[in-house]
Amino acid sequence: MGAIAERVRRFIIEDLGWEGTAEELTDDLPLIEEGALDSIGILSLVKFLESNYGITVEDCDIVPAQLGTLASIEQYVQRKQS
Repeated sequence: MGAIAERVRRFIIEDLGWEGTAEELTDDLPLIEEGALDSIGILSLVKFLESNYGITVEDCDIVPAQLGTLASIEQYVQRKQS
């Protein structure tokens, strides 16, 4: 994927303490189901996205379709920035 997915991957590994390897954290890995994001991690991710990409994440957007994988996060951020 692109730069956004890579930056979010590093955030999950370094700041949220992903216990797996970077290779396991693929662009299409379901982040919630696989334990990369819990409820506090989701809130941290939202704050990260808002502060790093200048977007506002609406409450209705905090769903797996938008924030469930690195690929969907990248697409979501790109749409919000357009």
